[in-house]
Amino acid sequence: MKLTSLTVLGAFCSAAGLAGCGTVAPSGPTSADDVDHAKVNAINSVARRQGVQVHWINLPQKLNTSSASKPAGAG
Repeated sequence: MKLTSLTVLGAFCSAAGLAGCGTVAPSGPTSADDVDHAKVNAINSVARRQGVQVHWINLPQKLNTSSASKPAGAG
């Protein structure tokens, strides 16, 4: 029982780290082009290998390259 709990916790922590849980939610509607499908597929693959099913509530968004290239505090 403990091993299963630790496995699920480990999968959750791994998925949370990949998902970037500290990001701010987008303010507008999400289009299919804005979803980071590579990140979704990577997290789903890790979860499947560990026997965990992921239910997405807020899909991860692709980074906007114009704002990502600005240094912190600029702008």
